[in-house]
Amino acid sequence: MPGRDNAEANRSELRVIWRAGWSFAPGLSRNRFDRAILFLSLDSRGNRLGSRHYSVFMKRFSLTLPFLVLLLGSTLAPADFVWAAQESNTDWTFAVSGDSRNCGDFVMPAIAARVKAEGDAFYWHLGDFRWMSKQDEDLTAMTPAGSALSVDDYRKVAWDDFIAHQMASFGELPVFLGRGNHEVAGGMTRDGYVAKFSAFLTRPEIAAQDKADGAWASPGGSPWFHFVRNGVDFITMDNASHDEFTDAQLAWLRGVLDRDLAKGSGVTTIVAGMHEALPHSTSSGHSMQDDGHGTESGDKAYRWFAAAQGAGKHVYLLASHSHFYSPAIYDSPEWRAAGMVVPGWIIGSAGAHRYLLPPTAGVGSKTHIYGYLEATVHGDGTVNFALKEIGEEEMVAHKWAGAPVGAIHECFVGNSD
Repeated sequence: MPGRDNAEANRSELRVIWRAGWSFAPGLSRNRFDRAILFLSLDSRGNRLGSRHYSVFMKRFSLTLPFLVLLLGSTLAPADFVWAAQESNTDWTFAVSGDSRNCGDFVMPAIAARVKAEGDAFYWHLGDFRWMSKQDEDLTAMTPAGSALSVDDYRKVAWDDFIAHQMASFGELPVFLGRGNHEVAGGMTRDGYVAKFSAFLTRPEIAAQDKADGAWASPGGSPWFHFVRNGVDFITMDNASHDEFTDAQLAWLRGVLDRDLAKGSGVTTIVAGMHEALPHSTSSGHSMQDDGHGTESGDKAYRWFAAAQGAGKHVYLLASHSHFYSPAIYDSPEWRAAGMVVPGWIIGSAGAHRYLLPPTAGVGSKTHIYGYLEATVHGDGTVNFALKEIGEEEMVAHKWAGAPVGAIHECFVGNSD
């Protein structure tokens, strides 16, 4: 019945709001926060508002909670409040891409400018920040004459360069990071990655979700994590090294999916991002199928996502690793034969050396481009993904002061097979 469905959707939304609000109020007792929410949900006679008065509650919530939070000692930031209180029937967008080594210092500032201008809620990077095995062309071009770096010295500054010349471009916009295989190149380690990027891996959205998950949360500062926003569970997986997916990561993923599938979870949509595509994609020659453990563990994860889709969730799988854009990557002979095709995309176009398309690439695939995906989340939980290409003029317009225009041009016309 439509009325019952709407009431359940409203209750699910209120549960999400409650969790988000309390999670950002670490100094506030649960009872005091409950009383604040209860106060907002009473009518003039002191009775609880029914589900048909949901809009009344939302209006009260959006107008008064910042003041209640301030009075009660919460640390809830304005941006976090807006995120938590947004109504689920409003379309909203986010952006995603990966592989910004080689020329990312020239490409990512242009991506950031476009993403901010679009009003996207956040940007999601799927890994491979810097080349690490060799020096990136953009960093070399911006190194002052006579100050050439040795390979060892380059590796000491490469991640700092990524933060300073790529991540800084996003300003206050939330950015979530995935870990790529080049984050383990050149002697780099998982522990080093967690230490360097801890500010990204412990963002308030992730910390709030970990608090809500309790004993089932991912390890603090883990390269794999998730967070729920307006009924969409965003899951970042780590398949950067050949030991992934580990049993621990798979057990965590199984728990996340089980909670998403539970009655009353409020989750309608699952969007999973990772560096390497899962097995049996149209880019299987450069994916988790590079080794036996990756094939086995990746196949298991894919089947779990497909089962979630079969159970009625909207499921979307995102990867990079291959330096091109390709849609429908799991519409492959293997998954068609199994009746388990899940929508998936490769978007490895944030600055890395661009590959030729494999002969198995689907219709609409493109290479020798730079860009990202803008995803539009609709009120019914469906998500549309649109390729947004970046032009040379944008790269020049948003370049860093020390970036030579000639080097930008070379990255745009070259940097490809």
